[in-house]
Amino acid sequence: MLEYFEIKEFSKCLKKEWDKFCYKSNDAWLWHTYDGIFSKTQWSDHYNFSFSVIDVSNKKNIVAVVPLFLVKKSKIIDYSSFDSLGGPAICDSLSKTKVNKLIFFINNYLNSLMKNKKVYKCEFLLSTLSKSIIENNKIIVNPLGPYISLDKSSFTWIQKLKNKSFKLIYDSFENKTKAILKKTQDLSFHELTNTNSTKILNTYINLHHKMSIRKKITKKNNEYFEYIFFKFPISNKKIFYVKSGTNILSISVFGIYKGNAIYWTNVSDLNGLKKGSNYFCMWKALEYFKKCKIKYVEFGEGFFNSEKISQMNLNHFKKSFGGQKYPLYRGDKINSFSKDIFINILREINNYIKR
Repeated sequence: MLEYFEIKEFSKCLKKEWDKFCYKSNDAWLWHTYDGIFSKTQWSDHYNFSFSVIDVSNKKNIVAVVPLFLVKKSKIIDYSSFDSLGGPAICDSLSKTKVNKLIFFINNYLNSLMKNKKVYKCEFLLSTLSKSIIENNKIIVNPLGPYISLDKSSFTWIQKLKNKSFKLIYDSFENKTKAILKKTQDLSFHELTNTNSTKILNTYINLHHKMSIRKKITKKNNEYFEYIFFKFPISNKKIFYVKSGTNILSISVFGIYKGNAIYWTNVSDLNGLKKGSNYFCMWKALEYFKKCKIKYVEFGEGFFNSEKISQMNLNHFKKSFGGQKYPLYRGDKINSFSKDIFINILREINNYIKR
């Protein structure tokens, strides 16, 4: 039978079928799920182009899903890129020959889409917590190789909880972190409940806005955090907060999927930073996840060559909890028409200056 693939846009896919595929695919993790993708649609200047690939020759089953967003890089000129957090997730049961044909099909579609939307590159980032990576010790090259022309891989910090006692986990913390934790006796650790979620959300948004100003970073839409707090599945998140007396010092959100967790997003006030509330929250969160039989907790990308003090401090925080370095596979697919696109960008800049 002649193999024949079709593209099915995200908006035309059934949530149940999409998530069923994600749960079965070893490539897929939280960012591939329907809610994982939909949460990102709340970001400003992000437009959803995610899609699935249907095998028409086999009962129109889904054989791949690809999270994909068009990101507007400038409000002044027409300058955009594609972002694929998670990268293509492919059906595990396909033969190697069929996988190669599927990759070729996906690449052709992406090339066409990039040309049509005048996008100069597509940025891919794989999920290290996906089973195909976290439980595969044989990977020595970037799995994104067939899709990318530029490898930009780095590392992420991950603490392995399975087959360890919590004492062993705590003993792996850096001495400086242990010293900070000894000074947090007056802090209390709380898990978010439905009865106080509105109050915690409002506090989170307020602290996020203050932190954005303090760190000079772009603040995210309130709608994004509202989606996480109220609409994102309860089974796929844990929200913790730390208090000193009646004051909330910090709030942390973790994403959970297939028995693993990731340090998703966090806010804290200046008093919380002085009191070590983020360290206290991570310590208690690891303790909580160990009891829940979570296997791995990812702290996030390490900024090893950064000269920014904020990134250097964040890197130290992530590695201070005894995590190990794991590969964070990423890379860029460069549009073959990039030269023409950059010429158009320069023209638009020139026209803007003249105006």
